[in-house]
Amino acid sequence: MKISLRDITIDYDHLRAIDNLSLEFNAGEIHAIVGENGAGKSSLMSVLYGLNLNYSGKIIFNDNEVFWSSPRDAIQHGIGMVHQHFMLIDELTVLENIILGYEPDDALGFINFEKIQPEINALLKLYDINMNLNELVMNLSVAQRQMVEIIKLLYRNAKVLILDEPTAVLTPNETEMFFKTLRNFRLEKKIIILITHKIDEVMVISDHVSILRNGKLINSSKLKQTTKIKIEEQIVGKKLPKLNIKRGIIERKKVLEVESLKISTRFSHNQPIDLFIQKGEIIGIAGVSGNGQNELIEAILGVRKVLGGSIKYLQEDITYKSTRHRRIKGISFIPQDRRKDGLAIKSKVWENAININLNDKKFSIGPFLKKKSIKNYANQLINEFSIKVDSPNSSVITMSGGNMQKLVVARELSNNFPLIIIENPTWGIDVGSIAFIHQKILDMKARGAAILLVSNELDEIDVLADSALVMYEGKISNRIPKDIKFRENIASKMLSGIHFK
Repeated sequence: MKISLRDITIDYDHLRAIDNLSLEFNAGEIHAIVGENGAGKSSLMSVLYGLNLNYSGKIIFNDNEVFWSSPRDAIQHGIGMVHQHFMLIDELTVLENIILGYEPDDALGFINFEKIQPEINALLKLYDINMNLNELVMNLSVAQRQMVEIIKLLYRNAKVLILDEPTAVLTPNETEMFFKTLRNFRLEKKIIILITHKIDEVMVISDHVSILRNGKLINSSKLKQTTKIKIEEQIVGKKLPKLNIKRGIIERKKVLEVESLKISTRFSHNQPIDLFIQKGEIIGIAGVSGNGQNELIEAILGVRKVLGGSIKYLQEDITYKSTRHRRIKGISFIPQDRRKDGLAIKSKVWENAININLNDKKFSIGPFLKKKSIKNYANQLINEFSIKVDSPNSSVITMSGGNMQKLVVARELSNNFPLIIIENPTWGIDVGSIAFIHQKILDMKARGAAILLVSNELDEIDVLADSALVMYEGKISNRIPKDIKFRENIASKMLSGIHFK
């Protein structure tokens, strides 16, 4: 089996998203597609999956030219896609989600679950997938939800699997299990197309790698014919700059103090949490996603009710103050979910650029906005943070995920607030943008900001943090110093929870 995209061109108004691009995908091959945010990866796959019908060029499927009228048409021909944001219904079981929209019924129109379940169990056995079909999706981990999406494709007899950032929110162990499943798919001669920003994973799992930049194909080759450094340079068009790791302001002034904090999590044995951050310091919070990190951040921001203990910001007790009070006092927040928590995606870029500075006299007079000043400010952010967008008048929803993230980072860091709380700042973005955002975070530290960095990426904690804490099942470890065993000590606590107070 073979599928080709030939001379594909896509234009969005005056913007050329894909420029005369051709690629070929072969059975029994894991083909990685990499590139900067906005390089055209998703646009290209939208053609292959039948989401975008406004293109020029051809799709060749097993030597025949085809045209998909919709994703359903593509699925019927064996092409399936797992999107970065899952499309599951929490209130339904795994089995119900798998068959949704493709429910086989009996002569009376009723779904025959007793017939379907053995068929799907046979699929799970074939690919060595462990899944309880009767479990509600709301009770599943992120990795399990992703696997449900993949099983949906297998149930529809997909021969081509398009996977968009599949490991973005997986732990190292979950990623390894996921790769084992992909290798099983490869043995069954399926075509696996992997859209990813994680070059280390490309080097581990892929057979072929294609690099896109500004809608053009820069290179496409067998993995063994290239190197990690070459791939990174081809993605950004130049050598990646080395991080300038400046020391922060050396001043033993506590900016944030959390003492004996009690919060509610899904774990029954929650323990009081203690931590502090000083001026010019980055403290990392590591841990497998779902171990209480989100609940801790919500408590510090005033979104989650505190059951006991105290939170002090610049010596002011803010334990029971509103989120608005905390933000006005000078707490920046970069959330993990930029679409849900970071931006009003249906609003304009300029509206999102100042939504925490509406009372600033530079941008408003009473209830009236100074739109010209705001748009000039938004343009400054666009230029300083290399945000790819037509203008401040563009809707955020038209931006790529990485450029949305840059907009959030630009807005929050440009305030120069004393405390910055960051959750997974480089989730789902390209290698060039990661280096850029990391440098901006280090620059803020050098200016004296206290930074609380929550990240699922051990590499990110290792590069940025001065010391680290680990959260495991609602408990928090003692501070781990930055020494030669820094990564090793973090990893051991992440996986086992040993040596917790």
